[in-house]
Amino acid sequence: MPLLILLHGHGNNENDLFSFSSQIPENWIVVSVRGPYQLAENSYRWYDAKMINGKIVINIDEEERSRKKLKQLISEITNKYNVDSQKIIVAGFSQGGNMSQSLGLGNPNSVTGFGVFNGRYNEEFSPYISKSIALKNSKAFIAHGSGDTMLPKTYVTENITKLKELGIQITYYEDSNGHSISTKQWDEFSKWLINFN
Repeated sequence: MPLLILLHGHGNNENDLFSFSSQIPENWIVVSVRGPYQLAENSYRWYDAKMINGKIVINIDEEERSRKKLKQLISEITNKYNVDSQKIIVAGFSQGGNMSQSLGLGNPNSVTGFGVFNGRYNEEFSPYISKSIALKNSKAFIAHGSGDTMLPKTYVTENITKLKELGIQITYYEDSNGHSISTKQWDEFSKWLINFN
C-alpha cells in the first residue's frame, strides 16, 4: 500500500493534520507524527527558528536530528507493513512542510514525493540535498495562501524557483487563505495523491 506521513506545524501536535486523514484515498496508510521538541502541553516543534536581521534562521542541528528520527520511522513502517516503495509521500504544514521537503530532497531513494503547505525553503539545508539521480524523479505538491502574512508569497516563489533548479516535478495550488490549509488545497492534494505514479 502507499504510505503518507503527515507532519504538523510549529506549536501543534500529531492530531492537527490527522483530522484530514478521512479525505485521503482509503488504500493509503496514513501516519501522523509528533515533533520531538516540546514547547508546552500538546505543543511541539521539529526545530528552533529565530528571526535575525529580518531573516528566518533555523537550528540545523535540531532539524537534522528530527530528520534522522523521521527517516528511521519511515524505514520501520516500510519494513513492518506492505508498503509500495514507489509511493512514499511526506507532507506537512509550515515547519512540518519544510521538514517534508527536506526529507524528499535529502532522501529521494526512500521518499518519492513530498507536500508543502505554506512552507518555505531552508537555506541551511542546502548541504544535505541528495546528489542521487533519483532526485530528478521526485514530485512535489506545493500549496500556499495568498493571504499568508506569516510566510508571505515571496517565500513560496523562492521555494518553487529552487525546486525547479533541482529538477523536481512540481504541482502548485494557490488559494486566498492565510497561514492555514484551505479545504480546496487539501482537495487538490488528495487528487495529486490519487494520480501519483
